[in-house]
Amino acid sequence: MPENTAQALVIVDAEGNYYVLPREVVETARAAPEARETIREHLRDTAHVPLADGYSFAGVLRLAPGDEMAHYTPEASWPVATTTS
Repeated sequence: MPENTAQALVIVDAEGNYYVLPREVVETARAAPEARETIREHLRDTAHVPLADGYSFAGVLRLAPGDEMAHYTPEASWPVATTTS
């Protein structure tokens, strides 16, 4: 096995579609520390479900299009939470 292996997070939806998110993509979407409490509030009382390699599933954010956490950054094509509400 190669020493420099790449890591990717793989998720699957209810229809059986797989999504491969390279670690670099996941790292780019990291929320700012000051947004943690806001994210927890949106997730409500969900428990973390351990996955693999240090990742856990925390829940699904359901955000209205106008929510400040749903805004897109010019650098990425996914939401990046940076502020608290």
